[in-house]
Amino acid sequence: MKLNWKVLYTGIAATMILTACGTDGDNIKDSSTDSSIEVNNDENQNASDGTNSETDVDTDSTEVESTSDDEKLTEAVETKSDEQDYTINVLPGFTLTSEEPGRDSLYSDDNPEVFMRIETKQQEDGLYAYLLDNMQEVLKASSEDVDPEALTGIYADESAITNVQAFHIDTAEGIVTGVLYETGEKIVRLTIYDTDDEKFTSDFLKMGKTIR
Repeated sequence: MKLNWKVLYTGIAATMILTACGTDGDNIKDSSTDSSIEVNNDENQNASDGTNSETDVDTDSTEVESTSDDEKLTEAVETKSDEQDYTINVLPGFTLTSEEPGRDSLYSDDNPEVFMRIETKQQEDGLYAYLLDNMQEVLKASSEDVDPEALTGIYADESAITNVQAFHIDTAEGIVTGVLYETGEKIVRLTIYDTDDEKFTSDFLKMGKTIR
């Protein structure tokens, strides 16, 4: 049976919202700021302090192939989001659509069940830590509470992209990958829902790094 990713993601999001319904926005931000979350990105860490934050996520790190080869992106078309303040270079065979304010989806035309969710936020104190924690919880919930595996090498050669954190997890229906990074005044979160062989993940990552 093919999984409708949008239904799964909506169910996960609804569960998380109900869990947090007794807490006001200020308390959410306070808890996220105080939570022990690692921002461990050796390639992109600012050299000014030379230290990493702590985390309560204990995962092995997997090296992934660099996405610095831009040959395919010469065919991409710069596309502006209808609902968010960003542009992205979209490759042929993919379509960008807006689900709701603050959330877009970039679909494969060949397989609409494969897509990358795009969320962009303006920088705000404590927001990066909150989004990182939330991303890990979403990935964990999509695979029956199995801890996601950390990825390294994502966007390591991109000077315009900093503070990258990436994780992925196996599910019954395919691989889910989450990437969080900063560029300029934006925080970008990408969630990729792919097949077991991750046929589309490389293209999604190539397009994801062009968000400005």
